[in-house]
Amino acid sequence: MRKILFFVAACIFCASCDQEKANKDQLTIDSLKTVNRQLKQGYDDLLADINEVNIGFQRIAQAEERINTTSLQLNGETKAAAPTQDIRENMEFIIQTLEDNKAKIAALESKLNDSEYSSKQLLTMVNTLKQQMEDKQHEVQSLKNELQQKNVQIGKMGDKIDQLAEENKNVKDENEKVKQENVDVKNENQAVKVENEKVKQENETVKNENQTVKEENKNIKDENEKVKKENQEKEQVLQNQDVQINTAYYVFGTKKELKEHNILAEGEILSKANFDKGYFTKIDIRNTTTIKLYSKSANLLSKHPAGSYTMLKDPAGELTLKINSPAEFWSLTKYLVIRVK
Repeated sequence: MRKILFFVAACIFCASCDQEKANKDQLTIDSLKTVNRQLKQGYDDLLADINEVNIGFQRIAQAEERINTTSLQLNGETKAAAPTQDIRENMEFIIQTLEDNKAKIAALESKLNDSEYSSKQLLTMVNTLKQQMEDKQHEVQSLKNELQQKNVQIGKMGDKIDQLAEENKNVKDENEKVKQENVDVKNENQAVKVENEKVKQENETVKNENQTVKEENKNIKDENEKVKKENQEKEQVLQNQDVQINTAYYVFGTKKELKEHNILAEGEILSKANFDKGYFTKIDIRNTTTIKLYSKSANLLSKHPAGSYTMLKDPAGELTLKINSPAEFWSLTKYLVIRVK
């Protein structure tokens, strides 16, 4: 990108001394249009990369659920015939997907170090993805330890998990090095800006003499404003997506109340398309970690990973749902249904 801007500035400088400055000014205009197209395409690519990483985390959560479901058989009478092959295959899938996400996040961070593409919202989302990556690796390590306690032989995969953790540390160190290199690049860019300002002053005469170029530059400015507006709209979409990702709904009521609102039907929850969504309470999962149930008996009808929540009882015997791990608790569904008596 720096080379393109330098080339444009050089063309304008040469135009003041060249009899064919009109043609070279047109070349400048074409170059600026190319830069605008590259900026727009780069922003779209970043959004697509973020979406791919989120899909990867969703697939990892699904694989973990399959492992948890399968490993339940190891504590029962079917231990000898437990399908450990399924566990190994799911672990291999999780490890490979983690490696893919790690590479994609590193690439995203590198792209965002280019000031042409960066924005506060994008940087926040990438930092969130990095934190998810670290949390997920801890979860995988815990899952590995749990499987080893149940004598599930996962072979070289255990070593590969440890290797993945070590590689993640190395990637962090490399990222710090890249950040420092980017600081150096920014300093070089500042020097180029100073030089470009000098070129701008020297070519003021060319701008005054060539009204056509001035009009074309106005058109480019209008196009830049259009791109800026589009980027602002996309940032708004990102903000809306962030709210949506962290939004969940809960409801608690008696069996009769849940049936009256079509939430519970024939022993199944949310099976009817016309269930009463307005009966649910909307929450931000980052802020709500306890839900008072006002009942001495409660049963979760929706599916949530064991260990991600706890039922607390107050002195009066009434229950409160405490969410220990929001990300894990809401990983399977964003609708919490509790039957109380």
